[in-house]
Parts: sequence; structure tokens; C-alpha cells
Amino acid sequence: MSKSAKSKSRSGHPGRNPSAGASKFENQVREAMRPYAAQLRAFFNQRHSSTDTEAGIEGLVTLLTVHARLRNKVAASELDHDALAIQFTDLRAIGDEVAVACASMLREFMLFLAESGRWSSSVEEFKSVFDLISAQGGDSPVVVPELDEASADARWAKLPMVGTARELLGWVGSGRQVTSNGLLMQSDLVAAAAAVGLVVQLDPVADAQPMPWILRPGTGIATMSQLPKLGAYWDALLRAGALVIRDGKVSPNSAVVEALFAESGFGARGAKDLVAEGIYAHLLLNAVGPDADHTIVQMAAALLSKAGSANPPPTALAFSVPDPGDLGPEQAHLQPMLEQAVPGAEALLRAVESEGMVRIGKHIRVPRVLRAPLERALTRVAEEILS
Repeated sequence: MSKSAKSKSRSGHPGRNPSAGASKFENQVREAMRPYAAQLRAFFNQRHSSTDTEAGIEGLVTLLTVHARLRNKVAASELDHDALAIQFTDLRAIGDEVAVACASMLREFMLFLAESGRWSSSVEEFKSVFDLISAQGGDSPVVVPELDEASADARWAKLPMVGTARELLGWVGSGRQVTSNGLLMQSDLVAAAAAVGLVVQLDPVADAQPMPWILRPGTGIATMSQLPKLGAYWDALLRAGALVIRDGKVSPNSAVVEALFAESGFGARGAKDLVAEGIYAHLLLNAVGPDADHTIVQMAAALLSKAGSANPPPTALAFSVPDPGDLGPEQAHLQPMLEQAVPGAEALLRAVESEGMVRIGKHIRVPRVLRAPLERALTRVAEEILS
């Protein structure tokens, strides 16, 4: 073996190399784990064979030893986000499969700490650390990649949602009258709908039934609630600060609008990012079934989160409804729920597909540039539904 090849070799995890300074913490880590060692072993044994459990615990000791070196502190009932980020950089240098395996191990350890009540840091730190570990293991609901500025600008420029948002802002012009609750006047609905690509006609006596995202040309509408696409963009532009309501009139916010119409720069990306977040959140929060049933919301959110992950769902499987009798006896009661929720979730994803906010082919995928706003939207939806 050449001298250069020897210099690149590693002896296991870099933290177990005595010269890296990690070994002095190993005994301290083992001692800190002693009070819950038996309980942890039982927790692992529920999921793995006894042999795998022992190997996993030894691997966990290694990881916690390295973690202690990076923090210069032994705390075996918590993990530090920043130290963990550095640790995974080292693990990725060894190999992606090593990082994934270690992430899986640490994820189970965190679940143990949570379920046993032993996590000693804050709830906020638990969430940030758990999200980091999940992302490293490919289990994160959404994996947000780093994009260079030029690539991000180019990806935003190709999205239909950007053009549609600009068209609606152009229609608002110098300002429009709105109702007391911030909705468009009935007399403006047809023109506003045209700005987002819908050809409708005003029919004051139209039945106020739920309408699809894309309406058939000439559909009669009576209220803004019958225009879900217009409603989503309207709400998103208000939340992004591109539109401001004062004294019964909605007007553009020149600074945000200027950024939204720009093709490059941090402000341009930020404005589009906020609009995208608003559209995702609005669609999900309004995708309720009969009697305010949130199963459609939950299923659509789950599919979107997987679509933004490293393991996107196969389309055929995601949109399939089991035939009666396909489910086992213990799951048969789910049949009515699936018959309603799966088509509802598909309709929602088909709607965001038309805006370029999801790609549906063999798999369902969320464009890379949209994963950060999707992640925030899913968090907001979860908070509002759970509250």
C-alpha cells in the first residue's frame, strides 16, 4: 500500500481513534448510561435480535463518546444539535451508509429517552435534534437541499405559480375594494379569476357547493369560496405581505411586489418562497372532508412530506384505494375512510401539480427549491390542526 493510501485509511469511526481525543470520554459515557442500561437494552430488544441489540448499544457508546468529545461534556440523556451536525460531517466522510446507520441508531435512542422521560434538554432542542437525525437517515418528512443562488433563481423562474402570482398582482394594480372580511367584491370575481387562469361567469344564484381547483370554462360562481385557486393565491399574497388591506381597499406592497417580480437575488427568492408556503398551507387547511373531518388533510400532508423526502412515494401506490376485502379483519374498518381520503388527497396533489408545486410521474416529488416553504407549511398546518 502506498504512503498516500495509508494516510487516508481510518480505523473505525474517527472519534474512536485515541489521537482524536475521544477515548478519554468512553468510560464516563458508559458510567452515565449505567442507570438506564437495562431499560435501554429491553427497549432495543423489542425491535431487534439480542445480537443486534448488543452491537447497537456498543455502537451507541461510540457515537456518544464522539459526541462528548465534540461538546467537551458528557451528557448521555441529551444531544447537541451543533455538535451532532459536525459529527455527521465526519460520518458522511466515511460513507453515506455509515451515516444512515448511525442516524437510525441515534433516532431510536432519542425515542427511548423521550418514552422513558429521560430526555434532559428542552422540547425545542429535542425537535431540532430529531429533525437533524431524521434528515441524515433519509427519514425526514422533508429534505431541504442547499442550492446555489443561480440554480435557485433558475428553478423559481420555471414555476407556473410565480407567473400566476404576478398576474394576480398585476390585476390588483393600484388597488381594489374589498369586503369587510378582506374578500374580493362579487363584481370583481370574474376578472380576478381570469388573472389566475380561470374562465368563469357570475351567477348570483349559483349553488354554493365546493368547486374543483380547475373549473370548466363558463362555470357559474357566486362567491369567492367557489374559486379555491383564486382563494389560495389571494390568501398567500396577503400572508406574504405582497398585498395590504387598509380602509376597505387592498393595495400592493411595493417593496414585496418588486421582489416578487425580480428574477434574481435573496429578496426575490424570499418573496416567492413565502407565497409558495402560503399556497401549500391554504390548500391543506381547506382540504377538509364532511363534518370537518381532517383525514384528507392528514393524508395529503403525509404524501407531500414523503414527496419532499429522499424516498418519494410511488404514485400508483399513493393513489390506490384497496378493494373491499383486501384489508385484513383488523383494518377493515378503515375502508370507508380510505375511499374518501385517498381521492381527496389525490385531488389536492393534482391541484398543486398544476402550479408546478409537485411533480407526479412514476413517483410523487416536490421540486427541490420548494422544500423549505413546504416544510414550514406542514409545520403550520400541524400546529393549527392540533390546536
